[in-house]
Amino acid sequence: MAGTRPRVELIPIFEDNYVFCLIDQDNQEVLVVDPGEAAKTSLFLKENNLSLKGVLLTHHHNDHIGGVRALINEHPAPIFAPKKNITQIGSADSWLSEGEKIKIGPFEFEVLELPGHTLGHIAYWEPKFKWLFSGDVLFGLGCGRIFEGTYEQAYHSLQRLKKLPSETLVYCTHEYTESNLNFCRMLSNLDNSPITGDSEELELYANQLLTRREMNLPSVPLKLAVELNVNPFLLAKSIAQFSYLRELRNKQ
Repeated sequence: MAGTRPRVELIPIFEDNYVFCLIDQDNQEVLVVDPGEAAKTSLFLKENNLSLKGVLLTHHHNDHIGGVRALINEHPAPIFAPKKNITQIGSADSWLSEGEKIKIGPFEFEVLELPGHTLGHIAYWEPKFKWLFSGDVLFGLGCGRIFEGTYEQAYHSLQRLKKLPSETLVYCTHEYTESNLNFCRMLSNLDNSPITGDSEELELYANQLLTRREMNLPSVPLKLAVELNVNPFLLAKSIAQFSYLRELRNKQ
């Protein structure tokens, strides 16, 4: 008899971050992705009688790792982190690199190295459920700022994500979609705009987004199939075009 399909629960923290809880409902076990803060996640585990099986980290920024120690102290479990962030993160049980696979309960992830936002940034791709935990690489109608890497690296990281199955659900860590929508609308009014997306699809996206946000519902997970048609950073046809868009977005 088939078990219950696992689900992903979003826990809002700070102003616009999400912590993701991947719940194996058959065994009352959970994986946590990027716990920037511990209290709300710990409370969620207790209220739902869930056992923590692991913590997955995408990169070293404090709003993604700041709650790890407090969470692990209360709910002991292994930590998985990018190998290139050993210096910044300090300690983990498994250091991960490109192409490695990790299996925890019903989940089996492939590690993707996606530099740009940071040099050591990784994402976790779960092919069975078509889930991508992308950290700060890709956002709704946007992408992450380039803090440590280069525009070229960030562009190529996005090209990799474009090759994932179109039915992929993208769990990005920030609720930036509404702000990015305003940027897309500004772009559409520029005479030399490199955006080539479908304007009707963007307006449909906008209507659905604003309805969800008015109900205080998240825009995450993103549907990759939709982002491919409306996200200007995925639509950029060259590094130069991507760089132009990113620099323009930095000023907004």
